[in-house]
Amino acid sequence: MENESQRRGYLFRALGTNTPVQYRLAFNTPTDDFIPNLVNELVVYGKTSSGKPALYALLKVIREDVGIDVQATIDALIVEFLPSAATQTISTPPHLVFDLLLQVDFKQQTNIVREVMRSYFTAGFLVHNEPECGLEFLLAKLFRMKPSLKNNQPIVFDVGYRKIDRLWMQLGRYFRVDPISTSEILEKICERWQTQDVVFIFNKVDCLQPEIFSAWLEEFWEPLVNIGKENPPQKSTHLFMFLVDHGGKVHQSNINVSTTTSPPLDPRIPLYLPTVDSFTLEIIEEWITEVVMQRSDIEIEFDQFTSEILFQKSCQGIPQFVFEEICSFFSIDCEKVFTQCIKI
Repeated sequence: MENESQRRGYLFRALGTNTPVQYRLAFNTPTDDFIPNLVNELVVYGKTSSGKPALYALLKVIREDVGIDVQATIDALIVEFLPSAATQTISTPPHLVFDLLLQVDFKQQTNIVREVMRSYFTAGFLVHNEPECGLEFLLAKLFRMKPSLKNNQPIVFDVGYRKIDRLWMQLGRYFRVDPISTSEILEKICERWQTQDVVFIFNKVDCLQPEIFSAWLEEFWEPLVNIGKENPPQKSTHLFMFLVDHGGKVHQSNINVSTTTSPPLDPRIPLYLPTVDSFTLEIIEEWITEVVMQRSDIEIEFDQFTSEILFQKSCQGIPQFVFEEICSFFSIDCEKVFTQCIKI
């Protein structure tokens, strides 16, 4: 709606030619004047030949030319001004479904990380869930507790069955240190940490032999923590390490991890986050009533979208299946939603 051409074009697409609205509007007025006048004229005009309100028709046309964030705003407007009987099923954008999924529980884990984040600028976490229990969504939720983390790309490495020299080689290639120098790599990390959050995700740490894992923490993580104590960042930036254990072997081994957040916390020792086996029926019910039903920008048949149905279809609350069933209720391709997670 910035210029006369755009204004006439959108009205033509929404209402067709030769409508009273086009003759009653002054198309060359400032935008702040034109928009209110346009809305008033559309309300006076009433409904189009298809029986839909004229304002609805215009918003639907504009929706085709904007990004998904603005689409969500337009969807909320459509739901607000249409009477309930005339409300149409609106295609819920994948990003909105993703935001809804991130609000399903994981409260125990997020509360621990939030508590640590408030008190420490350096911390390591051992993350482990049972199979199909949403590790990717848990990490995505943890990354959104601090705005700068949400917009900061984590450094993700699949450690697999590698030896320590191969792990250093991975880091050296990432930070463009050649020949590989462990001290220079650590310096590069700390240099970045001075101005921005630095987050490492080491995936499949359960594949490492316990002695290799312990030696890796001694060579890599402990020196980083010590350097941070001696030369802390000038800004309130964090240095985090997430160790992703898919098999539960790390916690069962003799590797030194902490299970308590009671101060003082030693940042050199990874903190073991509680596991999530399944979502209870109560957790799903709370999410539906306190999150989904409070939104005006989504449209769903709540008589079919109940906690009992969702719990049953997800094999009694297995998180991955809960997420898949939610996507199915919204007629959204799961892959489009899951791609917004951190790949591990």
